Amino acid sequence: MKTLLSSLKINTLVLSLGLLFVGSMVTVSSCVASFDAMSMENVTSISKKLPDLMGKATEAYSKHEADATSLLNDIGKAATHAASLKKNKEVAESWKILQNDLVTPFFARWKEKGKLDKDFIKEAAMQVSKSLDAIKKAESAKKK
Repeated sequence: MKTLLSSLKINTLVLSLGLLFVGSMVTVSSCVASFDAMSMENVTSISKKLPDLMGKATEAYSKHEADATSLLNDIGKAATHAASLKKNKEVAESWKILQNDLVTPFFARWKEKGKLDKDFIKEAAMQVSKSLDAIKKAESAKKK
């Protein structure tokens, strides 16, 4: 009788732990956004164009104004797209930070000054690259 009770307790414990594990996996997977090809295309495309354009800030802004405007528009679209996806709040916030706190001020300063110093460009481009890398890493980690 004692071994039967012990066996039932162990089986109940194993069953309970199994149900807890399955329940937690379902909950965790429901908190993560699904992979979105357009999101990955956005970050990949912008990651190629943005540092290149920032590197040209030693030249007159007027020469690159159309490219800067176009790229800001692309970043805005990427941010809007990220915000439209379910369970994607952190990535959407990362796009807004990139747009509002890094890229827009950089282009505004470039426009105001006409040209920028190489050291300033290098530091700003490094921050932008880190931000884009973080977004790309988050996009890559999404379940496919």
